[in-house]
Amino acid sequence: MNQPEVPPGLQPLLMEVIDGTLDPEAASQLQELLRTDPHAMSLYIDFCEMHAALAWENGQVIADITPAVVDHKRTWIRSAPLLRMVAIAATLLVIASSGWLLRHSNTMPTGPVVASIEQSVHATIFAGKGEWTQDEIRAGLYVLKQGLVQIKYATGVTVYLEAPAKFEAVDGKRMVLHEGRLSANVPPEGVGFTVETEEAEVVDFGTEFSVEALGGQSEVHVFDGHVRVQPKDSVDQPSEAVDLWTDEAVRIADTTRQASGIDLARYRFIRSIKEPKAAYVDAVRDLSPTAYYRMPIRQQGLHCFPEEYSGQVLTGEGRRPACAPGFSGGSLRVGGRSIGRGAIVHNAPEIASEFTIMAWVYAEGRARNAVLATNITKNNGCFTWMLDDDSGRLKIRLRDQEGELVECVTQETIELKKWHHFACTYDGDMLTLFRNGEMIQSQPCESLAESRGSPLHFGTNWRGKHRWEGRIDEVAIFDKALSHQEIDSLMVHRDPSQL
Repeated sequence: MNQPEVPPGLQPLLMEVIDGTLDPEAASQLQELLRTDPHAMSLYIDFCEMHAALAWENGQVIADITPAVVDHKRTWIRSAPLLRMVAIAATLLVIASSGWLLRHSNTMPTGPVVASIEQSVHATIFAGKGEWTQDEIRAGLYVLKQGLVQIKYATGVTVYLEAPAKFEAVDGKRMVLHEGRLSANVPPEGVGFTVETEEAEVVDFGTEFSVEALGGQSEVHVFDGHVRVQPKDSVDQPSEAVDLWTDEAVRIADTTRQASGIDLARYRFIRSIKEPKAAYVDAVRDLSPTAYYRMPIRQQGLHCFPEEYSGQVLTGEGRRPACAPGFSGGSLRVGGRSIGRGAIVHNAPEIASEFTIMAWVYAEGRARNAVLATNITKNNGCFTWMLDDDSGRLKIRLRDQEGELVECVTQETIELKKWHHFACTYDGDMLTLFRNGEMIQSQPCESLAESRGSPLHFGTNWRGKHRWEGRIDEVAIFDKALSHQEIDSLMVHRDPSQL
């Protein structure tokens, strides 16, 4: 069989790869040749696969196969040419599937500084064989094992990366996202900033957008402005660029390399660490809460206004931080792949003769008896806000001085992956539950059990069990029962797209 013609310059480069003598300049040359000549790549993959198959059928295999698994009935010989062909085949297959072979090594990045780490939250970054502890980002490959980093370029471009993520800093205008999620905010000075994935290139024209690369597909979500998405050509057909504008999103699969429209995922990506000023926040503060937990994205602790009621974020195994996008800024993330396991306030505000507690809630699952908030510890405490046993409906349960339980329950199962505002009030006589400003149910309750000195838990009970699956944000506690009108008035300040 006639073998396909080798494109000029390719064969010596491949031999250098196999011999281990390929230098950085030649590696770039090889990468560019394969990237720009898909037909040649296809021919050589077929060529090398054919020779590798012939080697196997004739009992010829690479020399370092483990002796314990060698079939003594078969004749095994060393064959340098066939070994090379097998290695070349494997090399080309990796190049075809990943698109970035040979650019990286186990050494720490030593290239020019292209950006800096402006802020990090529970972040652990590796580069080469060791942990990267510098504030500078040099050209090279990095793995964000856990946490969140905010990277700033000289042009003013800000990039947020959430673990787990593998990314390459190429230069001051380009980043490659091999795996994970990032969000970018690009000012006019940074127009042209490009994010590359295995499936596409995203070129920005001054905007705010997010990219996710996972499982053989890439997604691009534009929150403001304009980007151009160029799917990478497949072996058998070219792909057309797609322009995306505000509130548009696409998915590019590795199998088709064609962009298809999808719904915008507004609350999947961390797009800022700074808490924005929000009308809702001002409206809550105007009602004089006893304690207000904004759940900001920060390094440690559960911040409260006033600070005397601040608490502790409970953490465990996982890679993503305990913070996540929220209703108007950050939120407390519990469960899933997050390190977040809830939060505790030891010096909690007392829940006395009257109270109101409200929160923005985002459920990603309906775990049985999952706790949103509670101050019940053994025989102390008076309330638990939780999902109903098996129905997935949210309920508020009070314990009176006689130990009897009174509860109000929503009529419908909590909708997943949407923000909802829940509030419950107790005025000394009646317990009332609200959803998005509307009264759901009310039940008589004549007294409350003692709660003095009882810790307050968010997202878990006092035993660390029945954890919430999702996010909790903007928790406000009052020492009075707000009126229906006051609760409903807060809904004027919500973002309708969140519900």
